[in-house]
Amino acid sequence: MNSAHTPQDLGIKMIRLRYWQHIMNEDLKKKAFTIPIHVALGSEAIAIAIDNMMERHDQLVLTHRNMAYNLARVGSLKPVYDEYKLSLDGLAAGKLGSMNLANPSHGIVYSSSILGNNLSVACGLALAKQVKRDAGIVVVTTGDGAMEEGGFYEALVLAKSQNLKLLIIVENNNHSMSSSIQQRRCPIKVDKMCEAVNIAYKNFFTNDVFEYASTLDELHTEINAQSAPICIEANLSLMNQHAGPTPGWPTDPMNVDLKNGLIVRETEQDPLYVLRKKMGEQAFEAMAAQVRSERLN
Repeated sequence: MNSAHTPQDLGIKMIRLRYWQHIMNEDLKKKAFTIPIHVALGSEAIAIAIDNMMERHDQLVLTHRNMAYNLARVGSLKPVYDEYKLSLDGLAAGKLGSMNLANPSHGIVYSSSILGNNLSVACGLALAKQVKRDAGIVVVTTGDGAMEEGGFYEALVLAKSQNLKLLIIVENNNHSMSSSIQQRRCPIKVDKMCEAVNIAYKNFFTNDVFEYASTLDELHTEINAQSAPICIEANLSLMNQHAGPTPGWPTDPMNVDLKNGLIVRETEQDPLYVLRKKMGEQAFEAMAAQVRSERLN
């Protein structure tokens, strides 16, 4: 684990990220934004662990559902919130909005609203680093929907063929345009796809930020040492609707309300439920109180 980030630091960042996303969702209910926004309740553990892992010369390439990563990297709600309001005070002066929001000063060099498009871009960035002998690795996120595109397989082949320093994160939340995997396609075994091209594969399924942070630090070292790509399948639960507010309609069974607390589900599907179990309820509630008392900036 990055020595600069203690378990207390990671815990606070997890709670802060969840709180900020709750605030976004509450304001989406009030129709405070004029652009489509994709909340990412349930992805806090992988987002904070990636943020913890990244070093100065690393690059992060994201999808349209990039809220958690942008908030984690900038470490502040206001720049992202203002960007969603298309304000000049926003992270990109109101020019990028939500689905294409990048932040090069914090390593987020590209975000794409085009399904699967960012995988090819990430390969190009990693190849450029190799040719120019630049330091750092490239991290790219994708999902169980985008990996249905041919670009996913092509990215695996190119990354392995060129020995690219590329970390591929497949966020398998069983959700693509509000459809489940069972509703739209046959199962795809990501581990077997990686095995076919001899790419190392890891499966994340515990929603434990401490475990993820430790493992990612090890994988970062491995990618640099071996000059080889690695693929992670992060199994997580998306605890909000595809886009816009949750609930999204009067009879929506998925109900998210900040008044009910930060934890959305009292199961291990919720990274904050896992965090509370790890930290203990007293420590968790103390950190939650600290986060709620902070000035939002």
